Amino acid sequence: MTGSISIGIMADSHGKPDTIAAAVDLFKSEKCPYIYHLGDICDSGCPETAGQCVSIIKANKVEAVKGNNDHAISVNRPESISDEIILYLNNLPLVISYRKALFAHSLPFAEMLGLSCMIRGMGEDEAALFFKEYPGKILFRGHSHSPEIISRESGKMVVRSILPGENTELAGRIPCVITCGSLASGYCMIWKPGEKSVKCYLI
Repeated sequence: MTGSISIGIMADSHGKPDTIAAAVDLFKSEKCPYIYHLGDICDSGCPETAGQCVSIIKANKVEAVKGNNDHAISVNRPESISDEIILYLNNLPLVISYRKALFAHSLPFAEMLGLSCMIRGMGEDEAALFFKEYPGKILFRGHSHSPEIISRESGKMVVRSILPGENTELAGRIPCVITCGSLASGYCMIWKPGEKSVKCYLI
């Protein structure tokens, strides 16, 4: 059972509740027992939808990390948002660990960088540090809106786009960094740890 488990991953829904609901429906149809959202559930530019977005996340038991937009809303406390939603956003963790994976909005180095880990980009130096600090692990991240994988191949760091419908084999590529892509643009992923693969979807 554990070997065939499927895990739904989405990120950067940016205040679009209908898109979150569509991703949840996809993950349920693919029998994903666990679903993760990698931050920017809401959008500071349209805070009025935060309540709807968070309600869908909570109702479907989606595990989530804090994105910079979520943080901005929890700090600025727009009048249209209830105290309950503000508290939820404020209490979101910066990093979640599951088996041999880490989930973060951008970088997993919360102890080193604090809140700035949500907005710092993933370049070669950051990827190299992740490979050094977390050998044998996968980082799933959002923030950058295009799906891609960063891994070492023949001693060199390789960045490769992941296309919708593509099943990416992870065997021989771990440690690696996988950017989920923006759900606001329709991208999400399903990870199969037992099969060591991840598939990108466009909804």
